[in-house]
Amino acid sequence: MLEIRKLVEDDAHAYWALRKEALQEVPEAFAMSYEEAAAIENPIDLVREVTRSNAEQFYGAFLDGELVGAATLQKEKMIKMSHRAQIGAVYVSGKARGTGAGVALIQKIIDDSKEDPDIEKLNLSVVTTNEPAFSLYKKLGFEVVGIEKKSMKKGQEYYDEYLMTLLL
Repeated sequence: MLEIRKLVEDDAHAYWALRKEALQEVPEAFAMSYEEAAAIENPIDLVREVTRSNAEQFYGAFLDGELVGAATLQKEKMIKMSHRAQIGAVYVSGKARGTGAGVALIQKIIDDSKEDPDIEKLNLSVVTTNEPAFSLYKKLGFEVVGIEKKSMKKGQEYYDEYLMTLLL
């Protein structure tokens, strides 16, 4: 059974384990490297603090009770940009791909954002080589508004990103 919900403090250990998996499995998809994540002191406390503060909302996809996908939603703080929010850190574990977890996860964020009177627009970025994620976002109504060339660099390899938006 698939369940999509906001993460709470008690999900911190499962989230951090999934985050480390994501950074190892698809390092090109995230700005943070696995090495940077491993150097964070008290990562579980950090995740707990963020889930308590509501500064950033963490969403999880649970398959038969196991956290298999996650994404974040961060609202802009500046007054002139407060009508928009950024989806980030999206990952679905290989064992859950093809189950609809990714679609359900992003759809839940879209639905919750539509209920928030302050959010009028969702933004995200996706590495141009990640065709499955790009297709998922297009399917859910996101449109490409630009391409950031050489957005990330790992070693001597560069990665471009699609900048995408969804007007609510």
